[in-house]
Amino acid sequence: MPLEPGTFLKDRYRIEGRLGKGGMGAVYLAFDETLQLKVAVKENLNINPESERQFRREAKLLASLRHPNLPRVTDHFILEGRQYLVMDYIEGEDLHTRAQRQPPLVEEVLRWADGVCSALAHLHSRQPPIIHRDIKPANLKLQPDGTVVLVDFGIAKVFDQHQTTTGARGLTPGYSPPEQYGSGHTDPRSDQYSLAATLYALLTGRPPADSIARMLGKEQLKPARAFNPAIPEYVDAALTRALALDQDQRFPDINAFRSALLGLSTAATVRADSLAMPSARRRRWPLFLGLALLGAAILGGGALAVASFLPALLSAPTPTAAAPVVIQVPTGTATPLPPTLTASPAPSDTPVPTPTPLPSPTQAPAVLLGGGGRIAFVSDREDGRTLQIWTMNSDGSDPRQLTFGPGDKTQPRWSPDGRRLLFVAPGGKDRYGNNLGLDIWLINLDGTGLKNITHNVGDDTDPAWSPDGARLAFTGTRVNDLRQVFLMETTCIDQQTEDSCWSIKPRNLSAGFAVEYAPAWSPDGGTIAVAASINGAPGRIFLRSPEGGEPNQFDRSDRIIGADHLHWSPDGTLLVFTWRIAPGRNEIYLVRVEARGRDPVQLTNSLGNKEPRFSPDGQWIAFTSTRDQNPEIYLMPLSGANQQNITSHPGRDMQPDWQPVPVP
Repeated sequence: MPLEPGTFLKDRYRIEGRLGKGGMGAVYLAFDETLQLKVAVKENLNINPESERQFRREAKLLASLRHPNLPRVTDHFILEGRQYLVMDYIEGEDLHTRAQRQPPLVEEVLRWADGVCSALAHLHSRQPPIIHRDIKPANLKLQPDGTVVLVDFGIAKVFDQHQTTTGARGLTPGYSPPEQYGSGHTDPRSDQYSLAATLYALLTGRPPADSIARMLGKEQLKPARAFNPAIPEYVDAALTRALALDQDQRFPDINAFRSALLGLSTAATVRADSLAMPSARRRRWPLFLGLALLGAAILGGGALAVASFLPALLSAPTPTAAAPVVIQVPTGTATPLPPTLTASPAPSDTPVPTPTPLPSPTQAPAVLLGGGGRIAFVSDREDGRTLQIWTMNSDGSDPRQLTFGPGDKTQPRWSPDGRRLLFVAPGGKDRYGNNLGLDIWLINLDGTGLKNITHNVGDDTDPAWSPDGARLAFTGTRVNDLRQVFLMETTCIDQQTEDSCWSIKPRNLSAGFAVEYAPAWSPDGGTIAVAASINGAPGRIFLRSPEGGEPNQFDRSDRIIGADHLHWSPDGTLLVFTWRIAPGRNEIYLVRVEARGRDPVQLTNSLGNKEPRFSPDGQWIAFTSTRDQNPEIYLMPLSGANQQNITSHPGRDMQPDWQPVPVP
């Protein structure tokens, strides 16, 4: 019996209408009277009476998920034998409707795929992994800001390689892998199949041949390029492999599939005909026999809920455990730039370094991704309140606390030799009792040599070593309480006395111009990029000489307004920065220096991304993101793909900076 508008669930959720209905139940739009907002309520109608404990366990795990491409599960309950999940109501149209209204471009589909892959990597990396089991265009919602959200967790399951899941299964011909019709041995590779089928349908305008029809020999999988020649060959090959009938012939995990879709892996170049049917030694004849009995009914089309008698009829070998989620790094090839940044070639005498792969699960975690050493960052993980300076390996392993004591420490910046760090912390009071505000401090890599460098009334922030280590640029509020950029020599730093730098008077580079902040040295030391605010407007990027004089506006088109957190690539050809593109929305952009602001490329699209820093080899960018609610540190290649959370801590982890040279 469908829920009527006006019905209340738990005296809290007022049903406003039905959003959709399938074989597993219905989804309703409701209004949460407690929080005063719209929610989606998923009602599961076809349940096993013994599944209540499993439902509650899995609902709690779903409620713990936080990802920009997934809705939050905010409540769950059982009423009169029916299971309910309460989730965020996601605005926008589903991709099935969107594709029928306007066939998407290949670039659009690949951008959507990247977000869904990120969501699935998050689901599959949970302990135990969560399998969505119902990925299809209708379950992907396109929000107004372009973000794709994977919805409908009504039949999501926790993966247990030793357990056969009984009860109802949601099946959609063309999108469901063959194992989902069988004895319940779905694993994370089942989601890979369904996502590949979804991308195939979006790219070609038709779903791939149904897995059961292929298993019965009634249909064959045709290459996606046969219907859409605009599809790159590597994308076609990746889809073909992910649509293999045998789970073992698909990619080992969703990140490997994601890399292949981006052309970052040669593993997708398996001949399509070798994957059309499992080899004789891998064919699962018990499954084949059972499917033959159901073939006519299933091939009739429509979503199907298969009753629990199937597991007794069919059997399948236990799959191996899902592979750990790791950042997929192409071996022996350079990470590609976004297309708009490769239009003008880089100087021919600039070597392009090869990305270093992360360690495999069987290797020690000390492989130095990015051509440098450890990443310094800020975290409150010691006590949940105070921000301290920490360091970690570039894959997020081996975190070590460097600073201690009261007062927040922020903005760590490595010295060019990788042996010391500058950071910002309260300066206390001077000898006359004046509050010094924030000062710039120095500490050695081993935790010794703690020293206040600037020791001045006002706030000194944004420290930046010159490439030769001889000078320090920073933002100070020493003049009329306005942020301006100052420059000081660093010879005093090496002197042993605590007050060796206190008598140094830094030179004001911004004098007579405007509010300036976030100084960033070019690799040759000849230019400092700054963010400048003119008449209180959001920051624009300017380039100035460290010797003084008037700065030059970087963006000649005057489009980039709201810039912050500037950083040069090691070869000096690129600038990465935070762009406040709308109130409350920060994203990371990349622009070629020689283009002077033309064609900036957006690398992130999930709100709250900032503080980008290049790796020493220029192939990676570390940054802070609040897509998981609390700040976390992410890595991404220059293409912006494969964005991976490397901290995953309940508190605040932010402001990364890459050690330029590994130091024992």
